[in-house]
Amino acid sequence: MKRAVLLAILIVFGVFVYNAAFRYRVILPLIIPLLILVAVYYIITSVVTKKMVEKARGDSSFLLIPCSMIIKDGTELLGGALAVTSTELVFYSRASEKGGVRPSWSCFVPSIEGYTLKKVDDHHPGLSLSVAGEMKPVLFASRRFAKMEKEFRKALGWPED
Repeated sequence: MKRAVLLAILIVFGVFVYNAAFRYRVILPLIIPLLILVAVYYIITSVVTKKMVEKARGDSSFLLIPCSMIIKDGTELLGGALAVTSTELVFYSRASEKGGVRPSWSCFVPSIEGYTLKKVDDHHPGLSLSVAGEMKPVLFASRRFAKMEKEFRKALGWPED
């Protein structure tokens, strides 16, 4: 399905560019399907909901924070969500277009040395985790970490500052 959506985006964009370049007009009806296709592509590749994670984990006792994990030396964002419990943190990303998720990263809470809420790359605020045994911090991009810091600390079982 992902390839079909990408192909449809390419076709609609090609027709749009052709009409704009050779007929000297912008076709408004082509902009709307293009934006809808881009939104559908984002949803089927990046959005992870609480219901999806509950199905994968088999329980519902966790805090879910939608975010992106920064991978490959800060050059790529992997869309998903971070599930936080008092024992572990697990980052889930999409496994299929039909709603499947897979754990992409995890660590146990005792191995977390600390965290910082800061700008994690040139454009995104988020969470920087210091994990024992890791040379570099693990970075998650989302504005929600600043808004949900109390809930985050509570889900980890840490005292509030």
